[in-house]
Amino acid sequence: MSKKVAVVTGGARGIGRRIAAEFASAGYRVAVNCNRSADAAAKFICELHAGGFEAESFKADVSKSSEVRDMMESIFRKFGRMDVVINNAAVIRDRTVSKMSDDEWNEVISTDLSAVFYVTREAAKFFTRGGSGGSIVNISSIVGVRGNVGEANYAAAKGGLISLSKSSAIELGGTGIRVNCVLPGFHLTDMGRAAPEAYYRKNAAESVLKTTTSVDELARFVVFISELQTVSGQVFNVDSRII
Repeated sequence: MSKKVAVVTGGARGIGRRIAAEFASAGYRVAVNCNRSADAAAKFICELHAGGFEAESFKADVSKSSEVRDMMESIFRKFGRMDVVINNAAVIRDRTVSKMSDDEWNEVISTDLSAVFYVTREAAKFFTRGGSGGSIVNISSIVGVRGNVGEANYAAAKGGLISLSKSSAIELGGTGIRVNCVLPGFHLTDMGRAAPEAYYRKNAAESVLKTTTSVDELARFVVFISELQTVSGQVFNVDSRII
């Protein structure tokens, strides 16, 4: 019960998986949220257990407030506390504005923005119940600042997430809850490796270091800022591209 608990949404694959593993290595018990990647989550949890880490997977569609409420209650019941929440779950449905369907717009807004509101609202209740504050780190994107062709839905969601992070930090700061936002760069996760070569070259060319960002560095940075006690309401560009 004395060991801290970190919750990572969308933690079965990609950036979320690496962040969850970093929290486990840092001594946290880890709650890994998944939705469509239940098999990947189960495999990941087995790997963490084999390494001697405490972890559990929790299936929920975070774009649905009722499922978020039930999931967070289950996590608190399982571990008895909640210290860090990483809002990482996201989807992309790229299409130009003139061709984007209502469903493509709504799915991205629901998963990449509304879900973070639902999770933040529930996390604040459990942090307060624990009596020691807590830390929320929201994974946004440089696209939320710069925009991008074919990603109006994603840019709107991630830009909104930056504002949501700042407002949440102001509102929750009096209870000791810190809220910060991270803009990851382009990473060579499974999704990154599946991207067209031209997309990889474009991101590397825009980098002042002419390379893409390390997912290991990102994970270490997320753990680091989640533990800072006097930093909140900040947006960190963990990238070598200039905003």
